[in-house]
Amino acid sequence: MDKQDLKRFTEIMMAVAENYPGTTFTSNGLKLRFEALKEFSIDQVSEAAVKLIRTHKYNSMPTTADIIDTMGGGVSVKDRAEIEAGKVLGHLRRHGKGVIPEFEDPVTRHLMSTRWRYCSWAAYVIEADLKWWYKDFIRAYQAHTAGSKMTCLPNLPGLNQLAGQIGHWGKEATYAI
Repeated sequence: MDKQDLKRFTEIMMAVAENYPGTTFTSNGLKLRFEALKEFSIDQVSEAAVKLIRTHKYNSMPTTADIIDTMGGGVSVKDRAEIEAGKVLGHLRRHGKGVIPEFEDPVTRHLMSTRWRYCSWAAYVIEADLKWWYKDFIRAYQAHTAGSKMTCLPNLPGLNQLAGQIGHWGKEATYAI
């Protein structure tokens, strides 16, 4: 989640709290919950809230840990990357190159359509290379996940000019960065 999700997050927490009479929040408490859950998407938090309301297995407002458990636990990025690599390899072993997979995970979908185009990759990869691919996939997954949390490059003077000139190498240009 990003700061832009804070309002929706607060609304979700308040809606869950309505199901548990006597629950109160402080702004610091909400900020702490938000900080603890920010590795998850706002949609994941919303889905977890709906599950919690449906099951009503708690007699008081669920803790942040309860919300994380409802989302399937606090799986680390590395663990998620290993799971996703296993899904790709499982699909390869079951279907080979003939069936193009539809990965639910957006990072896996991105990596297997840009870095490794599934059809080409599946056609040429050999069994002996899969252990190295597995390690590369995990590193790429972690890097992509870390990169998606970064905002953007700093606005350096001349960066826009340089970006605009990429592809125009035959023309004489000066770049001041």
